[in-house]
Amino acid sequence: MNKRSIIILICFFTLLTAAGVIYQILSREPQAEQYDNLEILFPGIEISELFDDGQRLWTGTADGIYLLDRDSGSTIKKLDAPIHMIYSAMITKTEDGLVWAGHEDGLSAFDADLNEIYRFEAPDIPGGRVNALLADSDGLWAGSQEGAFRLANTGGEWKVEEILTTDSGLVEDVVQVISKVGDELWFGSYLAVGKGGISIRTNHGWKYLSTEEGIPHRYINAILPLKDGRVLIGSGQMIYGGLSVAEKISDGWSITANFDQKDGIPGMKVRWLFLDSLGKLWITTEAEGILILDDPDMLKSTPITGLILKKENGLADDEVKCIEECDNCFWLGGKYGLTRLGK
Repeated sequence: MNKRSIIILICFFTLLTAAGVIYQILSREPQAEQYDNLEILFPGIEISELFDDGQRLWTGTADGIYLLDRDSGSTIKKLDAPIHMIYSAMITKTEDGLVWAGHEDGLSAFDADLNEIYRFEAPDIPGGRVNALLADSDGLWAGSQEGAFRLANTGGEWKVEEILTTDSGLVEDVVQVISKVGDELWFGSYLAVGKGGISIRTNHGWKYLSTEEGIPHRYINAILPLKDGRVLIGSGQMIYGGLSVAEKISDGWSITANFDQKDGIPGMKVRWLFLDSLGKLWITTEAEGILILDDPDMLKSTPITGLILKKENGLADDEVKCIEECDNCFWLGGKYGLTRLGK
């Protein structure tokens, strides 16, 4: 090999090495920004529900309900009641001051002294895990794996007043989420074996929203009414689904927009929706973290851009199942831990 050939060969390998280095630099994923005001509690523990009663943060886990300091997150007490909360669950308060917790075995109520004074189980209520609760001035609605039911305080005692199943109007027996939209009740189904979607109970009967009307998936995870009359719907399972916008029309509701990853949502399945005290919209996903928008009106154009929080930024987990806002922080319940996000 002559001198000219050696020089050409050296130049070739030099260029090849340089190209490899440049490729690695360009293809390297950017480092996620780390947030100093994030703190993780209960690492590795599934957090299924959070509820701020104004004094304490009720935290539902598979091991029971913990009462935490709503600012620091330090444990105040673990309730004695044997309660298991996994996958989906809910805690809320009725006007008489009772705190209600839906769980694997039914529905429980706690008084001001944290005593479990009511426990409703099958067959008195539809069986399976209680997934959703909605308290109003007239009582308490609950959704379970086998139907929905309503409790009312009659003569100083809470009793089952009504039970809903597919026989009485629900499109599916599994009720994952309940929301009140004006004078209508919306029941979102999950693990649907048929049409799925949302069953809407009106003063004149039942109406339905499903994939036939434009919702991208028949499994419903979240329903969030907005002040302007629009309703946001989170749907999906695993790598399917999206965020839908429903608007009122003369004979019911119409899906006017859908958003997914191609539009700026971090993941396809929208897990939960939350509107904070400043009007910011939090959109959580199955496994790709949270998108926070300054205003829901940002959904009126694409691509959607906002702050994205993920495990890379310091979250306990990329699947955030529940959010609660306290005076000085936000609490984010994930599949593998609880994250405190300072304001």
